[in-house]
Formats: sequence, structure tokens, C-alpha cells
Amino acid sequence: MIPIIEFQKRSLTGPVMKSDEFDMEFAMKIREVVQKYNIEYNENELVVDDATADAVYQAAVELLAHVGIYHMDTERVIKFTKEEVEQVAKEYRENPGKHTFGKEKDEVTIEYRASTDKRPPTLYSGSWGVAQEEWYVPYIQSFAQEESIKAMGITAGLAKLGDLKAKAGTVSEIEVGLWEQEHIKEALEKAGRPGLHVGLLATLSSPGGIMTMMAPGLREAHNTQIGVHIIPEMKISWSQFVLAKFCQVRGIQPWQSSMSMIGGLCRNAADASVGLTANLLGQLSYARGQLCSLFTNHMDGKSATRPTHWAYSAAARASERNIKVCIGGCASGVLCKSPFTLIQSVNMATLFTASGMSYCWIAGNTGIEARYAGEVMNAMAGMERGQANEVVNKVMELQSKYAPDVKGNTCKFPDVYDLETVQPHQWYVDYLDKAKEELAACGVPY
Repeated sequence: MIPIIEFQKRSLTGPVMKSDEFDMEFAMKIREVVQKYNIEYNENELVVDDATADAVYQAAVELLAHVGIYHMDTERVIKFTKEEVEQVAKEYRENPGKHTFGKEKDEVTIEYRASTDKRPPTLYSGSWGVAQEEWYVPYIQSFAQEESIKAMGITAGLAKLGDLKAKAGTVSEIEVGLWEQEHIKEALEKAGRPGLHVGLLATLSSPGGIMTMMAPGLREAHNTQIGVHIIPEMKISWSQFVLAKFCQVRGIQPWQSSMSMIGGLCRNAADASVGLTANLLGQLSYARGQLCSLFTNHMDGKSATRPTHWAYSAAARASERNIKVCIGGCASGVLCKSPFTLIQSVNMATLFTASGMSYCWIAGNTGIEARYAGEVMNAMAGMERGQANEVVNKVMELQSKYAPDVKGNTCKFPDVYDLETVQPHQWYVDYLDKAKEELAACGVPY
């Protein structure tokens, strides 16, 4: 383990470089290693094979050892040796990821999971995005009241409280954060699950604001995580190191999230798979967390495409075989008046389950969607890779069929749930049930 103070030293003594110079170094090296290890995107084999996964891992080790991590505040590069990067992976392989969250009856343990494990991913799903005051509590309650949801990866945030905007690094950020914690607690109590883990802080982003929330009755080690992740592609600031150290001192599990974008410095899915894995190794080197989510999208924001699926699977399987941290995923579609809502979520859930996902921290837009996505993860667990590829490809085709429905049909939580009863409207359930019928025809084994 490399002590965090060592990262400070390297941040102050590493090679001086401008941000765009680092970008060019990264872009050129990732092209080189992708070619060297013969990593090729296959749009029809979205659950990536063993040999490709191992090649992605080797390429990522070489990439991180060559380019390092760029410190935006000091404009210096934090350098690693190849041996240091390999040692990080070795330590995880010898002690696969595992962590327990929650309290009393709401306690849950997240464990490393292989792609062929019959044990399904943990449904770790919560509300997300931006909510409004009048439906904040019902939105969170819609997830907490679902028994199959064992923890929440995140709870929604407020853009503003009344006329007060949550501006990072100011007192207003703290005021909004305190309001959110009070109402999260209210939602959990209404659902009868006061000890539930509620994941990443949504609105709070500054170290001062985050640390203010860490107190009895607000957020504690059993019910929170703190974001310390590297910014794509391979950039960091002092805040991530300060918060990673804070997590270590307070016994809080850090929130690690590896991200890469297709169409930028990473040209395509092959590049992004290596970028994701290098980012993951970089985070593990200083944060030492037991869980890490993977996410990739295109420059225009699209995800759940064949290239993003392939990049996720390649990175997840590279970790499954060579690192063994708990890999997370985000499986959600656009909330709209169409079966598309559930189909896109299931599209991601099928592939991620077959690629070694340990926990799904976003599954659908509401509690009932998360429940249905969880049923899919349970059913897909342990499926042979060839069969899983067939199912995923069929669900991809079904998603394309319904994609035109999205335009003009999007909606929000109050449109699909009764805010008084916190139950879904029947028309919404009917859309989801229609989606389930068509997904079953694709081979999703409910």
C-alpha cells in the first residue's frame, strides 16, 4: 500500500506538465497499448471473453505506469512504476473485495462476484438525479419500501431549497445538505428501515460540506460513502486525497467510480475499456476501497449502446480476473410513458450481471423499476457466457425498437407514483408489465 502522504509528495515533485500536454500523452499511449495487446471491439460479443479481459488489464497496467495521474492543482504528474501498479492489483487478488453496510436488520455485505457466479449482484439501488422538496420523501421511500433493495447507492439531491441554491464551498451547501439528511431519515422511518445504507452524498461536493454531514444522526460509517474518484481521463485534485484520508481516519468506505468517455481522448470502446481499468487501478492505489463502480458514455451523453456495453464488460471482466474488487454498475433508462423505461434498465442489468457486477447502485428510476431490474439480475446470475450474449443482443434490439417512444413522452416521479400512498399508478405498472413480457420473449429468464 502506498501511503496517501506519498501521493502528496509525488504531486509536488512529479514532472511538470500542462493539462493539454498530459491529454496528448494519454491519448497517444492508449492508442499504442490497445494496438500492442490486440484489443478489438466486437459489437456482437458484448460479454467479453477471458483473453480480451486479460489483455485489457495488461494494457491498463502499462498505461497507468506510463502516464500516471495528472494533478490539476500542482500541474504535475503523479508517477508510478509498473511494479507498484501490479502490487496494487495483487493485494486485491489475494483479498477479494468485501464490505458490510447498514445497521441491525438492514445490514448487508457486498462481496466480490465473478461473472459465472450463481449468486446475483446486490440490489443497491436508490433515487437519483434532482428532486423537488414536495416529492423528495416519497421518491426515496419508493425505493426504501422495496424489500429486495438491500442498500441505496445514492439518494436524490435538491437543486435549491426554497430560493436557496446549494453552492459548493459555501454555507448554503451545508444548509441544503442538512435538510436532505433530515428528510432521508424521514423516508427511511416511513419505510420501517432506519438502519439502511443510503450511499453517496448527492448535493454536497466540497470537503468542508461533506465533513459537516459526518455526525451521529446524520451520516456515519454504516450508512454513507464519500466520493474520492479520479476525473476522466486520469486527473485529480487535492480534494480527492483529503477526502480519501478522511475516510481512512473515520473508517468510512470511500466511493470509487471509474469513468471514461468514448469519442474524446478515448476514441472507441477498446480505448475506453483500457481507460476504465487504468482509472480503477489508480483509485485503488490511494483510496483502498472495497467497491468501485464503472461507467462510460459517449461525448453526447448517450449510454447503454453497444460500444459502452462492450467497454464496461471488458473492464469489469478485466477486474474480475485480475483485481477482484467489488464492481458496481448503473442500470437505468429514461423515465417515460413507454416500456422503454424498463427495457433500457434491463438491457444494462443483463449485461452487467453476466460481466461480474457485484452491486447495482442505480436500477431504474423508481422503486418498482428497481425491483423488476433486481428480478432480472437474479435470473441472469450464473448464465453461460454464450447464452448471455444471445440474451443481451436480443434485448439491445428490443431497446432500439422502443427508442423512438422516448421523444415527447418523458415524465417525472410525481407523474408515475401517487405521492400520498407512495404506490405506482396502474398505467405505469401496465407499461412495465408489457416490457417484462417482451423481455421474457428475448430469453430473460424470469
